[in-house]
Amino acid sequence: MSELPGKIIELEAIRINRNLDKWCKCDRWERTFTVDTTNKKVYCNKCGAEVDPYEAVEDIARYPERLKKDVERLLEQRKQIVNWKPWLLMFRELESRYRSKEMLPCCPECGKPFYFEQISTWTNRKLEERRRAKMKEDTDNT
Repeated sequence: MSELPGKIIELEAIRINRNLDKWCKCDRWERTFTVDTTNKKVYCNKCGAEVDPYEAVEDIARYPERLKKDVERLLEQRKQIVNWKPWLLMFRELESRYRSKEMLPCCPECGKPFYFEQISTWTNRKLEERRRAKMKEDTDNT
């Protein structure tokens, strides 16, 4: 070891790795792909190995069921987005709790439980907000 020079020069212009799997060997029905647009290569999402671009296009053409599943999933997601109404979240939660037949809502003022069927009158929101603000103002002044 003492005979080796202090500076070792490495030549790394090229490396050969004969044991590396160069091409994807995954089941063609299951694999999905990532396209590298910079290097113009296609890779398997499952194993990460390179895939011949022609094979990738052939797999997509031969197994249209995968595309059909993706379209169905996207349509279901679209339905959920269209039906999502954030202003109704509170009512949906109330409904789901009420449907269990075990829970009743409670009055925020007195804390007593009540049935939804007991609601017989409604009031204007702006009027109630003004009334509450005035009540708060009166309690703060005293």
